[in-house]
Amino acid sequence: MTDGEKLVEVQRMTGLTWKELAAKIGIASAQTFTDIRNGRHGISMKLANRIIEAFPDIRQEWLMFESGPMTREEAAGMIAMYESAEELSASQDGKCTEAINVGSCFPKAEVAMRNTSDSMTEYPIGCILVLKRVVDTQLLIPGNNYLVETNEFCIVKRVQKGADNAHIALYSSNVATYPDGKLIYEPFEIPIDSVRRIFSVIGYIYTQANDINKV
Repeated sequence: MTDGEKLVEVQRMTGLTWKELAAKIGIASAQTFTDIRNGRHGISMKLANRIIEAFPDIRQEWLMFESGPMTREEAAGMIAMYESAEELSASQDGKCTEAINVGSCFPKAEVAMRNTSDSMTEYPIGCILVLKRVVDTQLLIPGNNYLVETNEFCIVKRVQKGADNAHIALYSSNVATYPDGKLIYEPFEIPIDSVRRIFSVIGYIYTQANDINKV
């Protein structure tokens, strides 16, 4: 997005004419905007500061560097977005180069991850799982779906009680079988203390069009 296109977005957001916008931010003439839109020069730091001072909801990171969403309101719904469970598992430092805006639908969301497995039939391959980290593994709800991460794997499963209090059982909702009748995704148990991180799946986003607000 060019600086001229950013100015057009600002003008649309405010609903002001170019002349009114110039007066609002304290510049003498709207010709400055025309020059920027025509590519004669870009948005200076001084002009950016004036725009942000007049419209505090506009983010400086977006205006100057096109980083993230345009407004602070939009940024409030942004969470880290990972393209696979493997990518999420590798991000122990919490750093992520992508983010997604889940809006007000998932106010407790902390992380999003694209589903690449067919082991849970309720989640289409390619959908985006919306996750919230569970800090206390004693508070897991049997029958709910979780992203379970250990040193060996990171997978989405339905959690059930294990054979004893030291274990949990992981089930798949995909009950497809091999020709001999054996489940492709058999349930199995793991020690609770082997869990490195665990996230509750609080919902998912699925669209056939590539129009999800991701940056």
